[in-house]
Amino acid sequence: MRLVIATVAALCLAGCAKAPPPQIITKTELQVLVPDKSMFYCQNVRRFPNSETLTDVEVAKLLVELHSKNTECQKNMNALYKTLDEAKKRTEKKN
Repeated sequence: MRLVIATVAALCLAGCAKAPPPQIITKTELQVLVPDKSMFYCQNVRRFPNSETLTDVEVAKLLVELHSKNTECQKNMNALYKTLDEAKKRTEKKN
């Protein structure tokens, strides 16, 4: 009889024990970010005019061409930096 009472008392006390805290399982997944190939593209001047026979008009056209290609290249590089920076922030946020 005492054994039954002791067993019932032990079972009742076991029911009052605190539940263990829930376990949180996380899985880290690394991904490779491959920017669009167009972001790496910077045009260049294919052929420079002859410097000995260069006229003012040719110099002006060359400067305009160089400026437009440099501007496009700068936009591509800024977009690439922005994409990589956002990927870095997302990765740091997950960790």
